[in-house]
Amino acid sequence: MQPIRHVILLAAIFSGTTLIAQPTDTLRQIDQLCAGWNNATPGGAIRVSRNGVVLYNKAFGLADLEHAVPNTTETIFESGSVAKQFTAMAILLLAQEGKLNVKDEIQKYVPEIPRYEAPITIDHLLHHISGLKDWGTIGAISGWPRTTRVYTQDLAVQIMARQKSTNFRPGMEYSYSNSNYSLLVTIVERVSGKSLQAFMQEKFFEPLGMQHTRWRYNFREIIPNRSIAYQYNDGLYQQMMPFENIHGHGGLLTTTADLEKWNTLLSTHAIGGDRVYQERIRRGRLTEGKEISYASGLVVEDFHGFQSISHSGATAGYRAWLAWYPEKKISVVVLSNASNADVVGLGHRIASIYLGEGPKKSTNTRKGITLAAADAERFAGVYRSARGYDVIRLERKENGILSDGHELTPFHRDTLYLDGNYWIQRKAGVLLLQNPYDTTTYRRMPPPAANNAGWSALAGSYYSEEADALFKIAVRENKLWADAPNLPPIELKPVFADGFTAPDLDLYEFTRDKKGQVTGFQLSTSRALHVPFKKQSQKK
Repeated sequence: MQPIRHVILLAAIFSGTTLIAQPTDTLRQIDQLCAGWNNATPGGAIRVSRNGVVLYNKAFGLADLEHAVPNTTETIFESGSVAKQFTAMAILLLAQEGKLNVKDEIQKYVPEIPRYEAPITIDHLLHHISGLKDWGTIGAISGWPRTTRVYTQDLAVQIMARQKSTNFRPGMEYSYSNSNYSLLVTIVERVSGKSLQAFMQEKFFEPLGMQHTRWRYNFREIIPNRSIAYQYNDGLYQQMMPFENIHGHGGLLTTTADLEKWNTLLSTHAIGGDRVYQERIRRGRLTEGKEISYASGLVVEDFHGFQSISHSGATAGYRAWLAWYPEKKISVVVLSNASNADVVGLGHRIASIYLGEGPKKSTNTRKGITLAAADAERFAGVYRSARGYDVIRLERKENGILSDGHELTPFHRDTLYLDGNYWIQRKAGVLLLQNPYDTTTYRRMPPPAANNAGWSALAGSYYSEEADALFKIAVRENKLWADAPNLPPIELKPVFADGFTAPDLDLYEFTRDKKGQVTGFQLSTSRALHVPFKKQSQKK
């Protein structure tokens, strides 16, 4: 571990690549964005090109803090979820070859996965609309967060096969889950009869000249010129490597130059042709008809008035950003071995330099009103998302309303506004949270019991078959605690009747039978909702 030092000369390592002449200010602007990476910190590599001509190609910081080895423009990084577009491309090529259909149900290829209330298709997996719970999140609930055990493809499928429910009815919502792309890997390998590495090497890596790209199928393998990943805690860096043998959702080892070669497919359509290209950028559509921005391992959206085709990545201490702007034929690649690197923000700022800032967004200048006391009172309370697990608290302050300390602007006795979000009260106890992208229903929940009343009834042991985990709930020092495997005690704070949140905002909701007896609880976290735990009977 090394302390971060603030007064260090910037270490920028140049490759032999010929750069096109550019205004010095343009290059200096990007250099300044990377000033935090130096010869006492991990760093990264950046490559920008226009229509195949390299505009910027530099590396910063250290690949190995222990041995003071610098990052170079040839350093290999892990690209996190940037890898998903590679797995998606393998599926789309197999579809073009007639070996599968994206409308096929997944059980045709992976019969281990249960059937749920609606069919799940390959297309659902590609667009993260299957509702499948994330295997890594379930693993964390069982006491083994990512990087703490050696996850494999088979183990991930086993975890998925144990799940008796989905986060939502398949096709109805978008919810990012690595389970989708882990299953796509299994489908590629079973349909092609080859490992993902062998298939991609033959179909993509070799034809594109991506000589430094491979899947991390054995984390113990020595990879020459690979950077070590780090996390930053309490002023110190420490190693944070992805010690697992599962890939496809992530796990792609690569360089900035190789990712630029990959990006050329979005311009040339050299592999798969126009048809596969159109499938790659086809945005997902929910059952009700709403289009989402996620395509096949790519996010297709507007950026400063231009189409942006991109994806970010984060695995262990690695961070990545890959973007393509078709109208300008600009490719931006950012790879880093520092977990605290904001590669998305960095990538956006670099793109802005070449694209321009774009038109200023208009701010809402609508005048607010003053709520009557009775109207303000109607909003106050704790609300739970009807489809997610998030909880919001609206508090009355005089005749105003606060959300997490921020004052909302009333536009109508039934409508509040803050930062592009509208809180609309349709009927008593029901709010619609509406923004330009989505509308979510929230329902007011009954308040928690006063003075810890009834908490003793919650105490006991709870087992989840789906997570294969035993939790113990206990009351200690007038606080409610969850003792989970391999984790320090988790303090549960009451937010509504029988509902508690953990410090990481996970939601614990206790269930009761008709007699009011506690029967279990459901644990909801970011990528796995309503994981059931059943209360164990006490031995007499």
